[in-house]
Amino acid sequence: MSWHFILGTSTFIAVAIFLGRLGMPESLRWLWSVGRKEEAQALAKKYLPDDALDDVRHEDVRKGSFGMLFSRQYWRSTLFISAFWFCAVTPYFAIATFADNVLNQYGLAGGVGLSAIALAGVIVIFLLIERVGRRTLTVPPQWLCGVVLAIIGLWAGAPAFAVLTLFLVFSFFNAGYNTLTNVYPGEVLPTEIRGIGTGFAAAVSRVGAGIGIFLMPMSMESLGAGPTMLVAAAVALAGAGLSQWLAPETKGKTLTEAAAGYAH
Repeated sequence: MSWHFILGTSTFIAVAIFLGRLGMPESLRWLWSVGRKEEAQALAKKYLPDDALDDVRHEDVRKGSFGMLFSRQYWRSTLFISAFWFCAVTPYFAIATFADNVLNQYGLAGGVGLSAIALAGVIVIFLLIERVGRRTLTVPPQWLCGVVLAIIGLWAGAPAFAVLTLFLVFSFFNAGYNTLTNVYPGEVLPTEIRGIGTGFAAAVSRVGAGIGIFLMPMSMESLGAGPTMLVAAAVALAGAGLSQWLAPETKGKTLTEAAAGYAH
């Protein structure tokens, strides 16, 4: 199957999401922050529990700006969510998009299996995130994925079963902490720059996705499978080190508490 078709199918999902978003109400916190309190109260009454506005009422919201992302107070948040997202998706898009080609380099097949395992990783994160916590599900899996990719890159002549197992392990845990890239941005930034910061981090991550998609085939052809996997390992390990330093634990905190606790 052509990679052009594989990438093109994402258009259908994008259109479906676009249509699904039509008519969605504004964020409760955004409405409150811009003074549209009656709309916020009506929205909360219609969709949320009785105490949904309690945290919002106690949030001190200022006027946000793009420059605030790099201020002394929030640069750590911006660096973390942007670099974490970049390092999470770069090897993911490189390997997942060309799964069959990558596995063929090792005499294997099973790209669909990698995707199925990745889906299982997402489901596990969904079930455990409020029990185990964000940091625990973010930091150790990144170290593990970096080591797994390094083993694949260094273990020349490894048995096919061992290589396939390592790829499956990577797919499971990488998909898991990739899920956290959709959680952390909204929790470590205050309301006034939450949208701007999430958009900036997403833009940085798309750079990583593009690098993974367009450079992977060239790297596999010019450098070979082993060195390419070592480059992917270096990216994953860089993300692990950054998360070890900056990833907060926000489990059980309101958005106001989480953002205030991470600002410096």
